Amino acid sequence: MREKDQKAQIRFIMYDQIHKFRNEEHKSIQWIADYLRVNFRTVKKYLKMSRSEFEKFSENITNKSFILERYTPFIVDRLGHFQETPAAQMHDWLKECFPDFPQVSPRTVFNFVIKVRQDYNLPKLSLNERQYQSLPESPPGKYAQVDFGQTILRCGDGTRIRLYFMAMLLCRSRYKYIWFRDKPFTSKTASIAHEKAFDYFHGIPGYIIYDQDAVFLYDENIGDYRMPAVFDSYVKSRPFKVIFCRPGDPESKGKIENVVKYIKHNFLLNRQYSTLDNLQKEGEAWLGRTGNAMSHGTTCKVPYDEWCKECRDLIPYIPVTTIQISQGHKVLKTNSIRYRGNTYSLPIGTYKGDDTRVYLTEESGNLTIEDVDGKTIAKHLIPAGKGNTVINNNHQRDRSVSIDSYSVQTAELFTDKAAAASFISELRMRYPRHIRDQLATLQGCIIKYGQSAADIVLAACSKNKLYSATNFKSIISANPPLNADEKPSIKPLGDEKARLMVNFDPGKSSIDTYNNLFGTE
Repeated sequence: MREKDQKAQIRFIMYDQIHKFRNEEHKSIQWIADYLRVNFRTVKKYLKMSRSEFEKFSENITNKSFILERYTPFIVDRLGHFQETPAAQMHDWLKECFPDFPQVSPRTVFNFVIKVRQDYNLPKLSLNERQYQSLPESPPGKYAQVDFGQTILRCGDGTRIRLYFMAMLLCRSRYKYIWFRDKPFTSKTASIAHEKAFDYFHGIPGYIIYDQDAVFLYDENIGDYRMPAVFDSYVKSRPFKVIFCRPGDPESKGKIENVVKYIKHNFLLNRQYSTLDNLQKEGEAWLGRTGNAMSHGTTCKVPYDEWCKECRDLIPYIPVTTIQISQGHKVLKTNSIRYRGNTYSLPIGTYKGDDTRVYLTEESGNLTIEDVDGKTIAKHLIPAGKGNTVINNNHQRDRSVSIDSYSVQTAELFTDKAAAASFISELRMRYPRHIRDQLATLQGCIIKYGQSAADIVLAACSKNKLYSATNFKSIISANPPLNADEKPSIKPLGDEKARLMVNFDPGKSSIDTYNNLFGTE
């Protein structure tokens, strides 16, 4: 009863404050609501009540009965034996044990169970609640932790951009490093970020702790880790060992989790973005003056001072180039790659010389192919067996040119460019999904049969409203033009006499003969 009296007293104090702010200080309803941290509707309701009305209202709340009041002994008994019971399970028990249990919403049961827990001091417990203990400090130079973060910053023109970063922390000294990207991290860019951190630390730790991010791991395999090919080859080239947390266990790398929050809420909060290079410089400057220069809240020591001692125990760092991090996969002249006995197609234009490389990631029976910038350029389903050629039809088209440019380029191949542009416009309207194929067919016909023949067929197609590259191809291929030096081929008949006539060249009359016959006046 004492608790009910306290709540009633608090309500009366709030009622007096609301009327004072409104009637004496002339504050707005929204200002009062924000100041007292209540809903503005509550403020309006209290302002409409006289003192006597409010007293009656408060008394009704104090003496209010609950629809589930008679089930209190049952709920108290069950919570006394099973204190971890959730409200949803209690709801089901009530329906099971009381056939006449009223139809109420789960929220009503939840609120009443919470009230019973408070009234009878039965807080919810978890049987699987994890117990923690203090751990000894990590040996110098032995452990580091890595994690990713992302944020959205405002640019100078008012637009927003999503940015990604990787943070690495030396566990003993709490010395940290961050590296920013404007694209999601891949195994290759994460490897580069490791090199940046090792250069910043002037050494390499013995072990690095990760969570099970797909950038680093695609199958835990009972401790026999299966990492993406790029990151696996990088790890094998460096002296540190990897440790992966168990799934759903962020506490195993709580130090770096706190660092990610620190970066977001101290350095990145309300920061304006200009360029990626500037952000990286500003981030390293922040590390120098704050992130690594301020006393750590747990160790009460300055990370920079502790790093000066710890760096002597790090493995010496020898820089490697990007090529050494991952050699990548060689692209063939046919814009394809060979991988584990199969051939996979790539988009036209991927091959740019013998040094062209792509990076492969195999996961769940799929092969993902990325370029040097980490952009996914192809995905293929890995077939069973070897000797297969896997082709994506989209890779047979040149997508490096926009449709508008492709249309203009095609129209330029005709003599009457205006008529060609009108014809192509009709094609784009009728075949929006296949316009690139339509234009490719037109260009192929022009190259094969020549501009003059294409001009004649274009006029015929436009006149008869045959707006289709298929019709264009059918007409021009049915009446192919002959070159000046080309003789029409004659299929000889079966008998010997006919075969002898094949090479017979009939006599030809001069055009002057006909001019003399018809004479001109």
